[in-house]
Amino acid sequence: MPQTGLGAALRALRERRTLSQRELSELSDVDNAYINRLESGEKTNPTPDTLAKLIRALKAPERDAAMVKWLADHADASVELVKYVLDHAEIPVDYFISAAGMRFRGDARPTPEKLIERVKRLYEAEDDEE
Repeated sequence: MPQTGLGAALRALRERRTLSQRELSELSDVDNAYINRLESGEKTNPTPDTLAKLIRALKAPERDAAMVKWLADHADASVELVKYVLDHAEIPVDYFISAAGMRFRGDARPTPEKLIERVKRLYEAEDDEE
């Protein structure tokens, strides 16, 4: 099963805190095996309560918590984009959501960096019009 955007985000946030899955399980009161299935992409739809427990245990900043909540409902988000945005705290969650929602024809996909640059230009152009 390929990793999902949600799984990538949970793993990145867990590793950022240098926690094992077992330690996160103890802190969040969420089953260790379930955390493993979420991170691996085997499971993709945690309940809001489970998500809240994980976010609280991970001590996720507000922006990252918003990303995780959004990813719980959008399993098809690009893993590469999720990792890129989590590594760049200056990127607003709105830019991430806009970039993750973009669809492209054919097989060619812009890099996460290019995608965020495009979204940023769109937001800046919108601000200029106001």
